[in-house]
Amino acid sequence: MSKIKSVKGALASAIGVVALTLLLLPQSAVADIARGLTSVEFEFGGQVFSIRRGADGDVALPNRYSQATRTCPEHCIEPATAAPGVATLSELEVFTFMQQNVSTGSGLLVDARLPAEFSGGSIPGAISVPAATLVTNNPYREDLLLALGAKGALGQMDFSGAFDLLVFDDGPWSPTARQAVQLLLDAGYPAQKILYYRGGLQMWHIFGLTVSK
Repeated sequence: MSKIKSVKGALASAIGVVALTLLLLPQSAVADIARGLTSVEFEFGGQVFSIRRGADGDVALPNRYSQATRTCPEHCIEPATAAPGVATLSELEVFTFMQQNVSTGSGLLVDARLPAEFSGGSIPGAISVPAATLVTNNPYREDLLLALGAKGALGQMDFSGAFDLLVFDDGPWSPTARQAVQLLLDAGYPAQKILYYRGGLQMWHIFGLTVSK
């Protein structure tokens, strides 16, 4: 019986030591992006961006991203795929896009939300291309598509040299990114040049990833 008590005592002591050790570990050791990956660096527009988890400390989740109850229609759960032929990415795949496409000048991170929402914080390195600017009756639609790398006039544009686009919005309850994707497709943008980050800013915040302001 004494041996059992001794073993229990030793286990309790060991558990206590492990718990104390975990508490004393630096924050970076328990807030890596993935095992062995502490940060993601990429370049855009001559500026180097660094993505980390919890980089700004323990900041409360913004209210708009913490709401569990939302009315539908308007805030319905979005499908996993934005459109046929358009790949949906996870956060880790977004990081790969940043390093392999954005840094090399072949890709753009596209925030499809309104400018006021964009200015309140977005994914670092993203540009603002509101879905509403891609509608057919926007007189500047052609100029916008040309800025994205297309050539020619509307209706006969060549998108072979256009940027690869990773489109996102507020998250899985917002239709804005999916609408932007569809409008791009309607304009002739190739599906294989469009990617969809369904998680959006909500999942970005939930994971505690760096936000530009």
